[in-house]
Amino acid sequence: MIARIWLKDKINIYLIERQLLIVLVWPTARPLAVRSLRLKYEVAEAPNGVIGEAKVQVRMVGATDVGRRRKNNQDSLYYDEAAGFGIVADGIGGHSGGEVASSMVVSGLRKAFLGSDRIRHEEVAPFLSSAIDKMNMEVIERGRREREIAGMGTTLNCLMFVGDTLHLAHVGDSRTYMYYKKHIFQLTLDHSVANFLERGWLPKSAVQPGAKDGALVRAMGLAERVDIDIYEVPLKSGQIFITCSDGLSGMVEDRKIAQLITENLDRFESLPKILIDAANAAGGRDNITVLVSHVRG
Repeated sequence: MIARIWLKDKINIYLIERQLLIVLVWPTARPLAVRSLRLKYEVAEAPNGVIGEAKVQVRMVGATDVGRRRKNNQDSLYYDEAAGFGIVADGIGGHSGGEVASSMVVSGLRKAFLGSDRIRHEEVAPFLSSAIDKMNMEVIERGRREREIAGMGTTLNCLMFVGDTLHLAHVGDSRTYMYYKKHIFQLTLDHSVANFLERGWLPKSAVQPGAKDGALVRAMGLAERVDIDIYEVPLKSGQIFITCSDGLSGMVEDRKIAQLITENLDRFESLPKILIDAANAAGGRDNITVLVSHVRG
């Protein structure tokens, strides 16, 4: 049995079999950070340089594809299963700008993570915010130096599995879904004009004439200040997180994604390719990147 409870239109509480699964708080004001229910942990040393008690294991597998319409792939992907760390970025910008931006951000965050000292649970959000702010400025400064890629940017979903929690940093319209017991939930909110207008976070007068509903309000490289949504998701054995560029989410409906996962649970290593094939079969209008993370007890 699954239930979704709404409290004052700000809090989504999902219950599965009467167990608290996740709480997401959506503020009515401009969301600088979106946090889920915070939990307390015992402190112990973990092998991947993060301090926390790990009671679950996470398997990760990912793939990226140019799609059927584009000549080059502006998506970037990185993941390290042993460290519980993964990134999906979808570049924005003409010529090679988007490819440069997404590659820069993924490479920079990877180096920041691998070069960091041990990170405690309470230090994860500050670490992500600082590293993302730094890479945002590097993208802007390179665009200023190199005219041919000026104005480039990128979306970002960065995952850190720490102890019994997923820490997820989100900017733009790349998405992370959670699949659990045949149900799928979109965890992230697209930072699009349509979503911000609907929630009252953006006045209509601020939208340029002719702007598309899917145009991004936030992305890395667009402004010197980048507002980041940071989610904290309690982990349960059996959860599957699907992190993807809009080459998947824009071509394949959520329920179809859930159906494909349900039908192919015994083919975990093949899930990214199965989802990419579905997006290409639907037209493949954009680059497609998929990272799948499976939580096991």
